[in-house]
Amino acid sequence: MADWRNVGNWHWKERNCLEWAKKYLDEQLTGVEASKDGFNAKIDSVDSVSGDADLNIRKGRLIAIYDVEVKLSWTATKGDDKLSGNITIPEVAHDTDDYVYDISASDSSSSMLPLKDFVRKQLTPMITRKLE
Repeated sequence: MADWRNVGNWHWKERNCLEWAKKYLDEQLTGVEASKDGFNAKIDSVDSVSGDADLNIRKGRLIAIYDVEVKLSWTATKGDDKLSGNITIPEVAHDTDDYVYDISASDSSSSMLPLKDFVRKQLTPMITRKLE
């Protein structure tokens, strides 16, 4: 039934789409992989998505406005070496294409540093492509 006070969706209407955004990001980011020179890295899971994701209607136009924080779990391997950790993207927003990645690892020893660097240099660009 149409809202007689908002004929043609002329006035601002807002719908919360955070649950949809959580599902979408989980589908898009879980399983993202990078491989090169014997190194392998993969996003194991989307641990959390928090913030705002709204679909707005104004003057009959759809306007998506979102600003969310995304937390991911990853695993990287090379030969017998295996490292896991987390990636936090503090701001995935409708008005930015420049993402910041906070990468942490379960083992910070110097022997595992190449695996963490591989995640930073090879896996994060794959995530960026999925977010575009």
